[in-house]
Amino acid sequence: MKVRLSLLCAALLFVSIAHRATDYRKMSGHVKGIVVKQEQKVNATRSLIPHTSHITHQPSRLTAFVRIDGADADEVWSDYGCKPYAHFGDNYIVGIPLDAVGALSDHPAVRRIEASPSGFLTMDTTAIIIGANKVQHPRVPVDRSRSSIPHPALINYTGKGVVVGVMDVGFDLTHPNFIDPVTGNSRIAAFWDQLTKDTVGSTMPVGRDYRQPSALNIQHSADGLLQTHGTHTLGIAAGGGYHSPYKGIAFDSDICIVSNAINESIALIDSADYDKYTTAVDALGFKYIFDYADQQGKPAVASLSEGYPPYIDEEDSLYAAFLDSLSGPGHIIVAAAGNESTSTTYAEKPRGVEAAGAFLSVSRDVAFYRVKTNGSLDISVYAYAKGQEPSDTLHYPAAAIPVDSVRTDTLFLRGDTCTIMIESYPTALTSSAEPDTCYIIYFLANKNLTELPPLAIVMEGAEARGELYGSSSYGLANRSTDSRWNAATSGHNVHAPACFPSVICVGSTAHRLGFTNYKGQYKDYSYGRTRGQLSPYSSTGPAMNGQMKPQITAPGDNIISSYSSFYIEANPDANDINSDVEHFDYQGRTYAWNANTGTSMATPVVAGVIALWLEAKPDLTPQEVIDALSHTSRHPDSSLDYPNSKYGYGEIDAYNGLLHILGAARIEGVSHYQPQLLRISASDGLLQLTCDTPPTAPLHVSIYSIGGTLVHDATIHTPLASCQIPLTSCRPGLYVVQVSCSIAQYTGSQVVSIR
Repeated sequence: MKVRLSLLCAALLFVSIAHRATDYRKMSGHVKGIVVKQEQKVNATRSLIPHTSHITHQPSRLTAFVRIDGADADEVWSDYGCKPYAHFGDNYIVGIPLDAVGALSDHPAVRRIEASPSGFLTMDTTAIIIGANKVQHPRVPVDRSRSSIPHPALINYTGKGVVVGVMDVGFDLTHPNFIDPVTGNSRIAAFWDQLTKDTVGSTMPVGRDYRQPSALNIQHSADGLLQTHGTHTLGIAAGGGYHSPYKGIAFDSDICIVSNAINESIALIDSADYDKYTTAVDALGFKYIFDYADQQGKPAVASLSEGYPPYIDEEDSLYAAFLDSLSGPGHIIVAAAGNESTSTTYAEKPRGVEAAGAFLSVSRDVAFYRVKTNGSLDISVYAYAKGQEPSDTLHYPAAAIPVDSVRTDTLFLRGDTCTIMIESYPTALTSSAEPDTCYIIYFLANKNLTELPPLAIVMEGAEARGELYGSSSYGLANRSTDSRWNAATSGHNVHAPACFPSVICVGSTAHRLGFTNYKGQYKDYSYGRTRGQLSPYSSTGPAMNGQMKPQITAPGDNIISSYSSFYIEANPDANDINSDVEHFDYQGRTYAWNANTGTSMATPVVAGVIALWLEAKPDLTPQEVIDALSHTSRHPDSSLDYPNSKYGYGEIDAYNGLLHILGAARIEGVSHYQPQLLRISASDGLLQLTCDTPPTAPLHVSIYSIGGTLVHDATIHTPLASCQIPLTSCRPGLYVVQVSCSIAQYTGSQVVSIR
């Protein structure tokens, strides 16, 4: 009797849930689309198979952020068959059965359901350019004949005791770049492969995690035959170099990796599982990295060289809030700004200007654009089927599209059609006191939009400022068709999640303008680049939410790092293998060092530097990182004021930033740079000064504690190529050695560890 009663209650509950209304106002656009498709699928199934109550199956799920009144959360999850994975306060990440999403939205305790599709992809001299070689020390001999890198100063900041986390695609776990040269073991300590089919016993929403994967014979991520991006970015941040000049920045760090899904991963995902792979799963990837670091009692920096054009209509508000909650002391997130600046994706109508706009430039039959405004703005779509005069116009007065409404119209163009949907939302990711209004304009044509007559989006109304956003996929253009609508420009194109408040956003600078590949061919990539300046593709701000982004830049052009041996083996004719700088054998496999370009490469450079800083100060906060960047970064373009929307605070300077992090930058008389012709090290109670050519002038040596106390002061009147100073007055600890000389190249400072 109890069993029957329980079944009856469950059945009644299911009927009650199934007949709840759907509250689309609580959903992000991506979730709305999923619900509409699910309802269409259910209706079609009912009409074809009227009696399906006997069929049982594991329901497909959507991984999403849900904001819910916390007191009711556990009961709601149970009632609707949801699986909670993580939460901070009232912001949960939940696996929701697809057939329950609509009903869940109508529950009074549920305030918001969000998810967005996953994003897409966006070393030898690098350490010298950013000054990282001055805060590292080599652990294994390096073949000096293959590198022009000067021997780094001996200092114990190499990422030891810090977790470097990289979320990316295409990992080769066997690459010797990730092998500890002393123990011969893999330095990859934890690995969540979100695409693997090996899910038996897994507690993860997708895939499974592995600890010490080399012991489990996991050779590459599930996408390792199709992708290699993660092998490269991980090598930049944390690669050991394997007897090469291509050592990563934090080469002594522990490594934690997450292989996630991107646009190109769709072939590896069962169609029933598509909706599991969203930005909510990416958020869990960041949490996985920090949870592992916390279990080890170590600080961590998480690096993401992916992104997507952000939303400004509340689509990303819960994702941003979740990352805010993850970030804090010893938890730093960095992400790529994006490579959008070679496309025109933005147009502005300033206040006081009656109208401005731009033409569509997209090679698809579906496109969408966003307009953000701080006032009453009318929107029009102009069609030009008859030359330079509009053949048709759709006009949308602001009053005709109230917030949370949708309007649909169709243009008829020389026998073709283009359906246009426009809807409006209040924005959530805005820095203004009052919410701005966002309009999303969808174009759904019967053929490729480039095959239709020109279409233009126009913002109208002198009293309001309007901003029109596209993306590299949905571009904007200026045309001679109608010169009034030629406001398209680049910029304002920083990706998410780099645009989120707590994430450090990284742009790219160009230094290496070419390289010689393993075939002996020189590859010249100097076009459009100025050495030391911003890379022409690097996305620039401000971000859609008004924040100053990017915050920092680092070298991103032709960065040499590891490439996946499995990718090379499976794709021997791939064009990017022509960027391999060197092939070499290790344990019977062919491996490579490859030159690659993008903010994807600049991001792990910054992550590696932050790992060095975390070693010096394990409780370093994101705000303290920003403070260090603001005080110590180089200014590549002297014509600009800093910070700015191109470089942020400038280009990262690892050594100067370290001095700032340690508090040593305030010591009067200490240089914020190292000597060019002098190397300083400490060992066995002696301070060693070494130079290739003995100076012809005296050297004045001062040693300060990190707190600024002068503990040693002496002058070497007749310096030799190598000089030693006893350190009997110095207790074990960190010190700053300042050397001054009338010959500038011998003047500078160095942090040393005295043991």
